[in-house]
Amino acid sequence: MHAAALTYFRETARRGSVRRAAAALNVSASALNRQILILEEELGTALFDRLPGGMRLTAAGDLLLQHVVGTLVEFDRVRSRIDDLRAARTGHVGIAAVDSLLVDFLPRALDRFRADFPAVTYALDAANPAEVPRLVADGTYDLGFTFVGPTPPSLRFEHEVPAPIGVVMPADHPLRQKREVSFDDVAPYPFLAQAGPLPRSADVDAGFARFRSGLRPRLVSNSIQALKTAIRLNMGIAFFTRLGFLEEIERGEVAWRPFDSPAINALRIGLLVPASRAPTAPARQLAARLVEEMGRLDTA
Repeated sequence: MHAAALTYFRETARRGSVRRAAAALNVSASALNRQILILEEELGTALFDRLPGGMRLTAAGDLLLQHVVGTLVEFDRVRSRIDDLRAARTGHVGIAAVDSLLVDFLPRALDRFRADFPAVTYALDAANPAEVPRLVADGTYDLGFTFVGPTPPSLRFEHEVPAPIGVVMPADHPLRQKREVSFDDVAPYPFLAQAGPLPRSADVDAGFARFRSGLRPRLVSNSIQALKTAIRLNMGIAFFTRLGFLEEIERGEVAWRPFDSPAINALRIGLLVPASRAPTAPARQLAARLVEEMGRLDTA
């Protein structure tokens, strides 16, 4: 690898002097000049005109300098990423997320991540979507997943995926025949509710908030797994994003249909990261991997 020689060449071109370049790089002038001579021998041409007042690039040297600048910038970037990988081998990452992503997506993503980073440990906790930004902003968690909306300047969404809330139902439910369902369509059927605040769809569609608050659930649970089982047992229907039911939908165990609400169908879930503090090396590596994993959701 010619990284040292190229660095010596670039600094000599910048300073116009072997002596000044050597002083800036804290190497001997003879060692620096020897590397430049080796480069010239390999390329079969002079890279500098040696003048009484210093070193001046030849046409070949000027051409090489254009290449070297880009090469060294990219080399430094790759070296930084390699250093980051080494630093990320151990550590801890905390993630707060809407619970639908904890059922399947995040455990599978972490399982794939641990193949490369086996010593990293995790805290993976369900959180109220409205609370996730605060938990990431104050450093309680390194990363967060929540519905996309306004955030403070200290945070940013690294990546987003569509996440409309729709109707999850047994695989043979009559509403499966519809492409979209209205609030009136679902009203006659037994309703299974998740305990806690209304999903963010209530904020973006006032009609949904009124409709949802008027329903009398057959079952209320804070366990999405319990609700999944209840749906499969034909106890009723529930309102979730499809992201928590991808495996069941693919296996044909349940069906999911969107509401006929443009506002609800515009909902997105995003990966929330700090914008005003440097993440730890494992958190930075995991965030990059989660962006790749979210890309799979875009096509799921």
